[in-house]
Amino acid sequence: MDGQQLFFLIAALVIVAMIVIWALVGRKGGTGTSGHDDHGHHDTAHGHEPAAVEPPPTIVPTMGAALDPTVAALSTADVDAQIAAQAQEAAASGTPRIAAAVGDPDDLRKIKGIGPKLNTLLGELGVARYDQIAAWTAADVAEVDPYLGSFKGRIVRDNWIEQAGFLAKGDIAGFEAKFGKL
Repeated sequence: MDGQQLFFLIAALVIVAMIVIWALVGRKGGTGTSGHDDHGHHDTAHGHEPAAVEPPPTIVPTMGAALDPTVAALSTADVDAQIAAQAQEAAASGTPRIAAAVGDPDDLRKIKGIGPKLNTLLGELGVARYDQIAAWTAADVAEVDPYLGSFKGRIVRDNWIEQAGFLAKGDIAGFEAKFGKL
């Protein structure tokens, strides 16, 4: 028997020994204190009672008002009516319901797509700062957009929120890399 054959024989014996040990330890639960003897009977002589295992709660999928019986489900018509009522309320006030600008106004004309007329209109609506625009949510955009008249849709189309984010942070290089020179 040469050295290579001896090596493979020893390796095979080690692997077989590991499998036997794994099988024995696996039957005992890994620690030898599983509360069972080798015949599958419970070991109550040491005061160990097997833990009761409860099945997980049944999850019943539900939708709409079934989640909370005190809440009525809203139809699409109900949601549309609520949105229309909010728009009418906002129109009656003359300005959109958005967070007010805090601090000195910024030059919003640096945002691509905002010229002098749109800058004046935004000022009349209470929009005056980059950080204010950068923080807008989809709901804020929906609130402001109807007030823009012929400029409606420009907020999203011209990426005002992203542009304002760069300008609010003072990241001129990032702004120019994405949107061109100021």
